[in-house]
Formats: sequence, C-alpha cells, structure tokens
Amino acid sequence: MEDIRVRIAPSPSGNLHIGTARTALFNYLYAKKTGGKFVLRIEDTDLERSNAEYTQNIFDSLKALGLQWDEGPDVGGEFGPYYQSERFDIYPKYAQILVDKGYAYECFCTPEELEAEKEEAMKNHKAYVYSRKCMNLSEEEKAALRAKGIKPSIRFKVEHKELIFNDLVKGELKFDTNLIGDFVIMKSNGTPTYNFAVVIDDMMMKISHIIRGEDHISNTPKQILIYEALGAEVPKFGHLGMILAPDRSKLSKRHGATAVSDFVKQGYLTDALINFVALLGWSPSDGVEIKTVEEIAKDFRIHDVSSSNSIFEYDKLNWMNGQYIKKMDISKLTEMTVPFLAKYDLNNMSRENLEKMIEITREPITTLNQLEYDCAYFFGQDVDYTEGLETLKKEEASLVLNRLLELMNGWDFNSDEHIHDKLADFRAEFKEKHNMKPKETMWIVRAAITGRTRGADMAKTMTILGKDVCTHRVKQALEV
Repeated sequence: MEDIRVRIAPSPSGNLHIGTARTALFNYLYAKKTGGKFVLRIEDTDLERSNAEYTQNIFDSLKALGLQWDEGPDVGGEFGPYYQSERFDIYPKYAQILVDKGYAYECFCTPEELEAEKEEAMKNHKAYVYSRKCMNLSEEEKAALRAKGIKPSIRFKVEHKELIFNDLVKGELKFDTNLIGDFVIMKSNGTPTYNFAVVIDDMMMKISHIIRGEDHISNTPKQILIYEALGAEVPKFGHLGMILAPDRSKLSKRHGATAVSDFVKQGYLTDALINFVALLGWSPSDGVEIKTVEEIAKDFRIHDVSSSNSIFEYDKLNWMNGQYIKKMDISKLTEMTVPFLAKYDLNNMSRENLEKMIEITREPITTLNQLEYDCAYFFGQDVDYTEGLETLKKEEASLVLNRLLELMNGWDFNSDEHIHDKLADFRAEFKEKHNMKPKETMWIVRAAITGRTRGADMAKTMTILGKDVCTHRVKQALEV
C-alpha cells in the first residue's frame, strides 16, 4: 500500500480563512482515516504580502481546531524546510532540468510585448495563448538580448493533447492543453511561479494526494504537465466545492466572521466550529451530526464528499455551538467564558458562584460573547431597569415588592432550595390573596432584582447576588 501523504499549504497574507480551515480539515481527516501523514507548508514566497503575525495565526487557528500536523515549520520533518521562502535555491535547479530536457525555454519578451499580444488576441476575439516567439531563439540572439540588460523568464513548453485525470471528488475531468499555452515557471527576477513551486515542493515532500478548493482546478493541468516532464509520479487530486454565503455569493466579512480567529473571538467553541465545517460538503453515514473530530475521521470518505458548493449557514452554526455550550463540562466552560466577562470584576465572586452563574445562563445562548449581556445583572449593586420598567409600573408592583422586602429578611440566601421553596410560597400567597397569576408575580420579582423580564433561574440568581444586593435592588425598584 502506498504511503498516504497530504498537505495544507496556506499563504500567510491574512488570518486563516474558514474555507482554508475546511480544506485543512478534509486533508487531516483523510490522513487519519488512511493512517497517512498530514503536512503543513507555509507558502510565503510573496514576501510583500506575507507576515509573521499571519503565520502565527495559521499555527494557532489550526491547533485550536485540533488539527495537529505531523510535519511542518515548527515540528520539522525529513522533507523540510517547510517555509517556501527557505526553498528558493531549489527551484532554479529543476527549471534548468526542464530546459535541458527541452520541456522549457528562455523567454525574453517584455511586459509591453506580452500586453500587445493579449490585446491583439482580444481584438480578434480569441483566447490568448503565448505566441512562442522566443522558443527558437539562437544562442547569439539570446546573448544580444542579455547584453541589452533583458533578463529572461523561463516558460514551460506545452504539448498539444487532451489531458484526462480522475478527480477524487469530481470524477473524470478533461482539458485541452491547446487552451493553456506555454506558461512561465520562473519569473525574470528569479522567483518561481506558484504552479511551478507547488509542484516541486509537493514532489520533494512526496505528497500523494492533493485535496484543495475547486478554484485550483485550472492550475491542475499545468501541474500535471510539469510532473510528467520531470518523470515524477503524479499525485491524486481532489477538488472541493466552494463555501458560499447564505445569499450564494462568495463568503466575505459582510456576511459575518470568516477567519477562524474571528469566530473564536465571537465566542464560538472550536469543537463546534470544526464539527460544523466537517458537514460543509460531507455527511456522516449514521445521520448523527454532532461528533468529535476522531469520530468524523473514522467515518470520513473522500469519494462521498459533494462536488457541489456548500452554503455556510450561520443559523446552523449558532444552533450547533449552542448544543456544545449546553453539554460542555461546567468547569471547562467557565474557564472559556472568563475572557468574555472581562468588563466585570470577577474577583468579588467565588468560583462556586461563577460556575453556578454560567450554569444557569448558558441554556439559551448560542455564542459565549452573549454572556456579557446575559450576566450583566450579576455584577454591581445597581441594575438597569430599562427592560423591566413596564413591568414595574404595574399598579400591583409596589404591593408585591413591599411584601417581598418583609419576607426576604428571614430567608436563608445560602440555600438555592430554601429560596426556591420560599418563592413558591410567595407566588401561592399572591394567587390566593390577590388572585395574581404566579408568573405575573415572578415577572415583578425578576424585574426588580435583575431589571429584566426574562433570565436565569430566579432562586439561584438570588443566592448568587446575596441578601444585601437583592434587598437594595427591591428598594431601588420601589423608587422607580
């Protein structure tokens, strides 16, 4: 059986995009399913756009998602270096091999000459392919051009044929190489083009399967031709459908977060995020959607990945994230929520009460950043009555609150159960004596103590706040 080796090769010109994360995930899943290796390579040859901060973001985001690579810039491996910028001395050697074999040639055309060729093709309503005017230059002609200070690029000579390959996702794909034309593999400044560098890197790193977005399909025939010219084994290709926004346009920031780190900042759990991303173009065989990465890897089947585009449904992600929040160990969840409560002084709250607060507020939330608002009334002496004002204006409110003040003085605020029972008695009293519905009585109590008309379990809320704060707020509400 062949050694399965897959890779993810992001460019550090921005934070890790959710689409790149999906590509990384599918490569990772395929490696885990087949017992293969998952390689990380950083394609930082665009030195102007590449940034060390973005490289670190790629590392951090992939690790946060649980996608640990077997070989890469920080962990090493026998096929390094894994930064493309550290491999510049490799590419000219292979370009020269292609020139020596007759598969490539020097091109001295200036940008102006090439632009004129393109304009001529457009004028004649033809698809542009390079004219090959430099292919048969003599050594004397080349020397004369060099003497003028013109540095040549190197072009790959494309033989005319029908190129066919079997895509792991999309099935059989055919290309007419007549439409490609001789393409540049080394620029005149000595740097490799993307299609050349990626082939040399993948070939030297013994990558067996290349799973990537379908926007790379147009690159595939060029890359296959280079593999064949070098006498190298052509890897198997699989092209994933695009991820589109709910309006079926390209997913962008106007739709919401697009970088993994942005989702994390908004309070999405990485376990939920990676689970959701796995379902963009793939379905579990048992129909159960909520699964760990390990469970997904055991079930993963590359041939069952949809070749169609996937819709990034934020509503579904929110639902799934909410499910993870509900099920997470409360101690672990509390640790994760602390950064989202940074505006509050948590030093005044015991760990026990902090966990209890998260436990009773997590039910309706879908992202952790919602806790900043949902937990606001647990902090400080006073409370904002904007939301509960209409409830407190009801004529029976003062009757309810004055009676509550009388009774609370004798309640044990160290016991949730005690407060729960006392509130039940309180509701029953007002139903019997004043014919008030229990929920109407509790709306007034809640509005007075939290400023809200809905929220967490009232008995537990009161024990977290304590007798002094509850008494202060009821008195404050009476003044309102």
